[in-house]
Amino acid sequence: METKKEKITTKKKIKQFLMINLGVILMAIAYAIFVDPHNLIIGGTSGLGTLFSGFEFLSFLKFELFDVTFGTSQIIMLALNIVLLLFALLFVNKEFFFNSIYVSLAYPIFSILFAFLYEKFLKNYFIDMEMIRKIAEQIVNHNGDLSVEMLENVLRIGPYFLMIIFGSTISSIGIGLALKNGSSTGGVDILQKIFLDKFKIPFSVSLIMIDGSIVLLSAIYFRSFFVILYGVIYILISGVIIDMIVFNGFNSRAINIITDKPENIKEAVIKRFDRTVTEVNVIGAYSGKEKTMLVCVMANSEFYQLKALIEEIDPKAFIYTTRASEVHGEGFSYGDAPKANRKWKKK
Repeated sequence: METKKEKITTKKKIKQFLMINLGVILMAIAYAIFVDPHNLIIGGTSGLGTLFSGFEFLSFLKFELFDVTFGTSQIIMLALNIVLLLFALLFVNKEFFFNSIYVSLAYPIFSILFAFLYEKFLKNYFIDMEMIRKIAEQIVNHNGDLSVEMLENVLRIGPYFLMIIFGSTISSIGIGLALKNGSSTGGVDILQKIFLDKFKIPFSVSLIMIDGSIVLLSAIYFRSFFVILYGVIYILISGVIIDMIVFNGFNSRAINIITDKPENIKEAVIKRFDRTVTEVNVIGAYSGKEKTMLVCVMANSEFYQLKALIEEIDPKAFIYTTRASEVHGEGFSYGDAPKANRKWKKK
C-alpha cells in the first residue's frame, strides 16, 4: 500500500514533469515564432539550426505539409542535440545523460509543431522581413546613393527589438522552469559540462566561448554587424530573466541549515555534492534549546537539489541563504562540484 510520503513524492514528481514540459513548450514557442523565422541568432544549437538552415545543401530537410514548408532549423537542432547527448553519455556520466535527454529531444520536436502552426496560421500577423527588404529595394531604386543592406537593417531595428524582447522573455521563462524543476536544458549545456569536467573551464566562460563563436560565425555569414548586437542583447536579457526565475541572483549561495538531524544532512551534502560543511552550535532564543547549524557554499545550480534533499531528511529544518559574491579556496569550485549529482540513499 502506498504511504502518504510516497504519494507526496509522486505528486511532486508529476508537478515537476508538468513544469518541465511547460518550460519546453515556452522555449519552443519563442524559437519557432519569434527567433527562427526572423533569422535571430541566439547561440546554442538553436542558433546553429537557424544559421545552417540557410545553407542550400540542407534544403532537403524541409517538411511540406498542407502547402506549408517548415522544419529545417528544428531538424538540424534535433540532430545536433542527439550528437551532444552521445557526448554526454561518453564523456560525462549516465545520470547527466538521462537528465538531459528529455529536454534535448522534446525542445526541437515541440519547435517543429509550433513552426508549422506559425507558418500556417500566424505568419501573416507578424512583420514580414521579406517585405521589409522589398521596401528597401524600392527606396534604393529611387535613390541610388543608398545601400539596400544598410537601409534594410535600419527598417528592421524596430521589429527586431520586439522579437528579441518577447522571444528572450518567453524562452528564458521556459528555461528557468526547466532548470528550477531539476532538468538540464541539454544542447550546449552538455559541452559546458564537458569543458568544466575535463578542462576546469567555468560555465560562464564556456558560455561566452560557445555562444559568442556561434553569433560571430553568423555575423560573418550574414555579413552584418547587427547580428552580433542583436545576439548580445538577446543573451543578456535571457541571462537576467533566467537568474530571476531560478536563482534570484548571479552568485553562489551561502546556505545556512538549522536542523535536528545534522549528521544525516552533513553526510548527504558531503557524499552527494562533494562540498565541505561547517558546524556551528546555536541556541534558539525562544526555546532556549541548543541546536546545530550547518553552513555550506554551493553553486546556484545545486541549491534546489540540496533543498529537496533537506526536505526529505528533515522537513522541519530551517533554511536561509545569502548571496556569496566571491568564493575561493579549498572545498569549493565554480559550477558543479567534481563529484556532484552522485546518488545518495537515506539510511
